[in-house]
Formats: sequence, C-alpha cells, structure tokens
Amino acid sequence: MVATPIGNLADITDRAREVLGSVEVVAAEDTRRTGKLLQALGIRTKLISLHGDSSARRIERVVELLEHGDVAYCTDAGSPEVSDPGATLVSAVRSSGHSVSPIPGPSALTAALSVSGVESAGAVFLGFLPRRKSRRREALESAAATGLPVVMFASPRRAAALAEECVVVFGEAARLLVCREMTKLHEEIVESTLGEAAGLEVLTKARGEYVLVVGPGALAVVEATDAEVAAAVRERMEAGSSLRDAADSVAAELDVPRRRAYQLGLKPRE
Repeated sequence: MVATPIGNLADITDRAREVLGSVEVVAAEDTRRTGKLLQALGIRTKLISLHGDSSARRIERVVELLEHGDVAYCTDAGSPEVSDPGATLVSAVRSSGHSVSPIPGPSALTAALSVSGVESAGAVFLGFLPRRKSRRREALESAAATGLPVVMFASPRRAAALAEECVVVFGEAARLLVCREMTKLHEEIVESTLGEAAGLEVLTKARGEYVLVVGPGALAVVEATDAEVAAAVRERMEAGSSLRDAADSVAAELDVPRRRAYQLGLKPRE
C-alpha cells in the first residue's frame, strides 16, 4: 500500500519510488493520475485500474497476480484506505494468505494537523461525511463529544455548507482551519472560527481539495424549545405517565428545570 504525493510530486519518498519501480504491477484508483506520477518518475511498471466501482473480479485479479510477484496499490493521492477500495483489497489479500505492507508517506490528514496549532493527544478523522444530513449530524455530534479536534475532507461544492453545519454542533467560537490545495501551487491555509466561516473567501473557491480541522471539539449546548419540551411531556403522558412523572423524566432528559417542564405540560396543545 503505497502513499503518493497529495500535490507536490517532490514529496514522493525514496522507498515509494523504489517499490513502484520494482513491483510487477501497480493497481491504481485512477490510472490516469497514477500514470502521470509514474511518467514523472521515469517508471514504466504496468498499470491496472482498481477503483470504488470495480467488480469483485478485479480484486480477485490482483490476488491472482500476487501468485507471480509483488503488486503495489496507489490511491489518487496520499495514503490508501481513505474513500477508496483499499480496505476491501487488503482483506482479500490477507484472506488469500499473502502479506500486506505499508509504504508510508504523504497524508492530507497529518499534513493538516501539523499546521493546525491545536494541542491535543489525538484527533477524530471523519474523512468525507455521509450525504444524508441526519447521518452527517450524527457523525459530527459523536466526534464533537470526544473533545478532540475533528478533521474532515470536503469537495469545493460542500466545503462552505459543511462549515455552516459545524457551527450548529461545535458553536461559533470553535476554531476552524481551512486547508485548500495543500502542497500545490495555489495552497491556502486560513485560520478562523466557525462563527466567521460564512465570510471566508477561501471556502467559496470552485476548485481544489479541502481539509477542515475543527477543534477542540466541544459539543455546543442547544437548549430545547418550549414546543419541544411540551411535546416530550405530552408524549409521556399519552403513554400513561402522570404529569409529575412526565415532567421529571423530560427535565432529566432535556436538561431543563422541572418546573418549566411541569408548567409546559399544563398548557393545552396549540
């Protein structure tokens, strides 16, 4: 599993160069991109395609090739197994009795953390978040609850919207680091807060790869509205609880005063 540059070709390691030039075959997420890398390195190793939509038969083909010699796998950029079929490939190769070795190198995750200025014993990496809004919110809230910085990948189309969603979960005061086109000619690294994200020009660019670092991940406290408290009390009363018991339960669950829950439970449904 060979890590390749995330932008600047000079970041290729000597070991990666040696491996790519010595294996029998290089399997690549995008043969066009990896082909340009090999051409720049003066390497003529045979290339085959292995991307997210590849069939199981293509995985089997790589396993078959291992019977005759070593095979290298490259993602589009950076270290494999992030938003690519690397994990499926590794599992299949190990199941067939072959070994898997990492050839470490560039990574957008560690590159962004190295310039974040966030002091922490670790970080939560979410990669590209789910497309469904409810699942994104769930992932963000779980990550924020750890109290660790959170690292996310985003496309140019989603970067600004993702920062806006983070405001609701992390709060306006949370630190935000926007990394665009890291190691490339038009690299931009901008530090701000989530509350200022809406005015950041760097988030409006139509092109580029984005990495967002939010941290530390302190979960923002969003107070329940009167309507939400009243609905929760009514729901418990309809299930058979007394007003007193329903108010006690809702107050504990939503972290609101018991008196408020009780009084809202007395009001007629609007």
